[in-house]
Amino acid sequence: MKCRECDNNIPKGRVALGYDKCLICGEKEAQQLVQKRRKQVGITYNKGGYQYITEMDLKSLGR
Repeated sequence: MKCRECDNNIPKGRVALGYDKCLICGEKEAQQLVQKRRKQVGITYNKGGYQYITEMDLKSLGR
């Protein structure tokens, strides 16, 4: 099977696990997601700990 982004061959073991991208393209996408989610952490209440804020929470935050 070929990677859907760069057309490199994907190892059979990776395809068997359900991946449709090569390791390089998958890592690139994962790093972009990590950078995006770093900005989605905040304090939910006074004197509370930091908590991950989901995409849905961001839409309704501050209402």
